[in-house]
Amino acid sequence: MTPDLVPPEVWADEGRRIAAQLADIAAAVIVGRDADAAAAVALGLARACSAERRVAVADLIGGVAALTPLDDQPGLLECLRDGTAVSDIGQPLADAPEVYVLPAGRGPIAERWVFESARWERLVGGFREVDALLLLVAHAGAPGLDRLIERVDGVVAVDLPPAQLRTLPLIATVDHPEPELPPIPRTPPVAGLAVPAARAPRKRGRWILLALAAVAASVGLGLRYLPQRQAPVANATSAADSAPLAAPIPAPDTGAVADFTLGPIVNPEDSAAALRFSVELVAANSLSGANSGLTSRGDPFPIPTVAPVLLGAAPSVWYRAMVGAWATKAEAEAWLERERALGLVRGTAGRVVEAPFALQLFEGPREEALSQSLRLDREDVRVYALETSDGRVRLLAGAFESASQALWFAAQLNGRGLSPQLAYRTGRTY
Repeated sequence: MTPDLVPPEVWADEGRRIAAQLADIAAAVIVGRDADAAAAVALGLARACSAERRVAVADLIGGVAALTPLDDQPGLLECLRDGTAVSDIGQPLADAPEVYVLPAGRGPIAERWVFESARWERLVGGFREVDALLLLVAHAGAPGLDRLIERVDGVVAVDLPPAQLRTLPLIATVDHPEPELPPIPRTPPVAGLAVPAARAPRKRGRWILLALAAVAASVGLGLRYLPQRQAPVANATSAADSAPLAAPIPAPDTGAVADFTLGPIVNPEDSAAALRFSVELVAANSLSGANSGLTSRGDPFPIPTVAPVLLGAAPSVWYRAMVGAWATKAEAEAWLERERALGLVRGTAGRVVEAPFALQLFEGPREEALSQSLRLDREDVRVYALETSDGRVRLLAGAFESASQALWFAAQLNGRGLSPQLAYRTGRTY
């Protein structure tokens, strides 16, 4: 159990917050050290996702109360061992009939043969075929878990230590909820007000029980990473380049609002030369989760940074682990594919995003830039440097998909006595 008891509804809220991260996912393993916490996250996530498609939540721990609606009923164990149809074990939730619970069954299920069963490929393929979502709740120490993870699209980690997070192909992380987050964390700086891209209405397709009934006959599909839709980038050549940005800035979790104005882009003439593309490795709801995504097992990642963003109607801070600055999407994709091929980035991790903007905290000679970088680092504001064609150095924080995304983090830096300026990312590393 986690050291501090957290009500299930709080864990469920954390699950709802990451629903957007699974918009294009067919199957994921919810991995945690505490069975009740992992189950609550999975159910919160399932209820949020069920607004657009059918969802099934499976108990691969055994005896989890929230995932056992009826006593002494067959479950996944009987499906994998005896061939019981999956459609015979699904139980809809009373308050969310589009969410089905798949109980563990009669007997111990957290065994290696269960996690390594060949039937998982067909099961996951069935869910992918009908555009449904399968969430498998498993204990972090379960034997054979690695083999199961290879058959799904990734992992949602629930309250796991950073050392363990680094071994997983993360879709998202959920950490032990804190009463509130500090306005400026100890992290490579960055971020903005993130607004998820609008999604087209999802076709409902068949009822999930029909999909489950067809699973045994379905053909397993090859695993592939399905990138999330990207938010549109502001027009780089619009008149807005020369206009200041002003907006009410909501405080995380409290909803309190303060006005803030960010000046116009300081280098609008550089829009055509902007380094527009980065790779988002992971989005996490804690600094440790995001920082773990930036831990390379080979050469250091280029221009690593953590971008805090606001999500939700009552905003909460999320952290995006991002790397690199490339002029073209093809360059970013080539880097990501190479890192995957070398095993330095998991095959299901990473997506290329168009992020041409940053917050500039200094521009000047190289020697002075070094001094300013050290000063900012002592103030827990870590920056990256790009050198312009005339030999001047810019110290930048963040990588933003639109100019408006930069507002929230710029307001935080302004509150620290700094003077961030909105800029296009241009130059070269040195």
